[in-house]
Amino acid sequence: MLADAGGLMKQAVNHPNLDTMNSQWYKFIKTPADLMFWSACLLLGSMPTSPFLLSVGMWGLAAAALWNIAGRLPDKPRFSSLLTWVRALGVSFINLYRQKELLLVTLLLLAPALSLLWSDDQDYWLRVTRVRLPFLVLPLTFASLPELSERRYKMALYILVWFMVLLCIGVGINFLIHYDEILTGLGRGQPVPVPRQHVRFSLILATTIITGGWLWNDRFTVRYQWERGLLGGAVIFLFLFIHVLSVRGGLAVLYAALLFTVIWYVVRTRRWAMGLTAVVLMGAGLWVAIENIPSLSMRVAYMRYDWLQYQSDSGASYSDSERWVSLKTGWKIWQQHPVQGVGAGDLQQEVRRVTTEMFPGYAAAPLLPHNQWIHILASTGIIGLLLSIPGFLGLFLKRRNRSDYLLLTFYTMAFLTFLIECTIENAVGVAWFLFFPLWFSGIVTKKSAEAQFPALQRTCSAHYRKKS
Repeated sequence: MLADAGGLMKQAVNHPNLDTMNSQWYKFIKTPADLMFWSACLLLGSMPTSPFLLSVGMWGLAAAALWNIAGRLPDKPRFSSLLTWVRALGVSFINLYRQKELLLVTLLLLAPALSLLWSDDQDYWLRVTRVRLPFLVLPLTFASLPELSERRYKMALYILVWFMVLLCIGVGINFLIHYDEILTGLGRGQPVPVPRQHVRFSLILATTIITGGWLWNDRFTVRYQWERGLLGGAVIFLFLFIHVLSVRGGLAVLYAALLFTVIWYVVRTRRWAMGLTAVVLMGAGLWVAIENIPSLSMRVAYMRYDWLQYQSDSGASYSDSERWVSLKTGWKIWQQHPVQGVGAGDLQQEVRRVTTEMFPGYAAAPLLPHNQWIHILASTGIIGLLLSIPGFLGLFLKRRNRSDYLLLTFYTMAFLTFLIECTIENAVGVAWFLFFPLWFSGIVTKKSAEAQFPALQRTCSAHYRKKS
C-alpha cells in the first residue's frame, strides 16, 4: 500500500504538466522555475525604477508558485479549470501554515489590519493596509515556489549588480550635466536626482554592494574567470557612487553592514588585529570621502546647519528639523494612546493635530514619525509592537537562518533603517524589506520537495486511501 502511495506521489511529481506548459508566446518560460527566475529579476530591476513592473514581478512570483502547486496535484490537473487553481491556492495556504517562519512574517500585515476596529478614517486605513498586502502575498508565494538551482539563485543577484551599475552611470551623467544646480540643491537639503525615491534607492544600492561583494567572494561567474575582476570593479564603483549620492540613510546601513562583516570575520577567524585595522580603515575612508567628495561635503555641512536651526527653534523649513519634530510627535501620540495607538487610519490626522498643538511652526506639512518603531507604537500601540517584532524576526525561527551571512547582514541594515525611517510604509520599502531576506534565506534552494509540499503529500495520501 505504501509502495502504491509512493508511486502515486512520483506520478504526480513527474506529471508532464508539471515542468512544461506549452506556450508559443513565452518560449523562454517553460517551467515554474523559469517564471520564478524571470519574475525575481523583474522585481529586482523594477524596485528602484517602476511601481507597475514591481507589482508585475511580485504577481509573477505568485503565479509561479500556483503553477508549481497546480502541476503537482493528483487526478491529472487541467490548467484550464478554475477548480485546479482554487485547489492550488488552498494547498499554498496550508504550506504557509506549515512553515511557521513565513507565517510569522504576515504579522506585519495583521498589525495595521486589526486597527480597523478603532480607526475612524477607513479610506486612509485601506491605503495603509494595501501597502502592507505583500506581507501576506510574498510569504504565501515563497511557501510554494519551486526549487531553484543555486546558479540561478545567484544569477538573479548578479543581474541586479549590473543593472544598478547602469542606473548609477545614468544618474552620474545627469549629475555632471547639472552639476552646479544639483550641488546648490544639496546645500538646501535636496537630494541628488535618482529614479523614484532617493532614500529607498540608496537602501537598494547598499544592499547591492553587499550582495556583489558576497558574489565576488563566492567566485561567481557566468562563464569566464575574468568576469570576477569586472564584478569586483563594479562593486567598487557602486561603493564610491553611494558616497556621491550622499544619502545618509544609505551610507548608514552600508557602514553598519560593513561593520557587521568585520565582526563576522573576526569572530570566525579570531584575527582581532585585522578586524581592528579594517575598522580604522573604514573610519579613515569615510573621513577622506567627506573631505574630498563635494556632494558629501555639502550634505554634511547642511546637516550641521540644520541641527543648529533646530536647536534655535527656527528649523520649520529644514528636513532634519522636521524629522526630529516627527519623532517627538509620534512619541507623544503613543503616550496618549499606549495600548492600541490611534489606529493606522487615524495616524495622519492625529499627527496634524499634535504637531499643531505642540509645534505650530511645523504645522504646514507635518511628517509621519520617521522611525518605524515609533510609527508602529503611535498607530497600533503596544498591541502592534508585540505583533510586529515576531514578524520582523520571523525568519530566524529556522535554525539555519541564524548563521546565514547575507540574511544576518540584511537584518543589521533593516534594524538600523527602522530607527531612522518609516521604511515599510511605502511599496518600495515593503518590497526591499520582504524580498531580499526571503531570497537570502535560501528557501527556494535549500528545501526538499518533501519539506516544500507537506500539504500536497497529505492530499496525495488521502487520494490513494480513497481509491483503495
